[in-house]
Amino acid sequence: MAIPRVFISSTCYDLKHIRENLKYFVRTIGYEPVLSDEGDVFYSPSSHTHDSCLKEVSTCQIFVLIIGGRYGGEFKGSSHSITNNEYREAIKNNIPVFALVEQAVHSDHYLYQKNIKENPHFAEKIAYPSCDNIKIFHFIDEVRKQAENNALFPFKDFSDMEQYLKKQWAGMMYDFLDSRLDVANSKVTNKLLDDLSLATRKSEELIKVLLKATSSETADETIQNVSTKVQAEEFLRLIKTKFGFNKFGAKIVNQLNDIELDEHWFNYLSSINGFYLEEFEHDNEMRIVIWGPNSQGIEIGHYAGDGKKFSIDTEMERSYRAFRAISLKDREKLVRDFDEQF
Repeated sequence: MAIPRVFISSTCYDLKHIRENLKYFVRTIGYEPVLSDEGDVFYSPSSHTHDSCLKEVSTCQIFVLIIGGRYGGEFKGSSHSITNNEYREAIKNNIPVFALVEQAVHSDHYLYQKNIKENPHFAEKIAYPSCDNIKIFHFIDEVRKQAENNALFPFKDFSDMEQYLKKQWAGMMYDFLDSRLDVANSKVTNKLLDDLSLATRKSEELIKVLLKATSSETADETIQNVSTKVQAEEFLRLIKTKFGFNKFGAKIVNQLNDIELDEHWFNYLSSINGFYLEEFEHDNEMRIVIWGPNSQGIEIGHYAGDGKKFSIDTEMERSYRAFRAISLKDREKLVRDFDEQF
């Protein structure tokens, strides 16, 4: 019977005891731990040891990342650490990552963040007691700023790690069992959606016929106005979904109505309280992300050559054009009515 393989990634020396305890914990729940310092990685005679580690990552089903105070050795031909590249390999292969960071390092990272905002040059120069290299903080930022699978849990000792992983893996099992029910339910839902789509198209055609029969001169304009309002409401729905809102609330509703509409939807949103644009380096490339008040964001572009290159989010672009096209009065009513639904 096949069992899940768990790749344990960290610097080997400062976290040796943690790695040892984690190895036995993984075995007690029936999984297979994979540690590079235990001979669990096949080092091919025709490959560099670093490449062999990355290849082994791709054969595992779970990836545990432990970030401690040592940066560790650098990956061949790179300024990034071996652990850094193992993590990226897991992300590339869509392997579930469970990331943990030592509490002292986590506290130093918080201090680094405050320093970097107030005095970036100073923040890069001073020493942090729990870390031997500020690249550790850059690594933490990389984990936290992933679009998904970006949880990072601070731990004081192994018992913290054990409790956290037990809960997370139990939750993952529950998710798997629940998804089996979802597959069956989705078949029924898809049939209902197909029927609803057909009924909607029939209703649209019937309304067009009735409008043209009663007022042929303004029928086309009326139909277009209705269509534009529906698309404008889609813009609000996308904001709610992509930025993790349950409800906008009075403050954001007022700002959605009061703030001047920019040509670009992301500039418009970045003027609203809690939304902001951020540029940061990832995979040796400067990325541009718009973040919302709930710490959920959308990557909207990157730097290419000498300038910025923005991605095109077709749904956001189309619905924002409609949102700009409707009158201020219609827009205010649309925003209020939309938020009152939830």
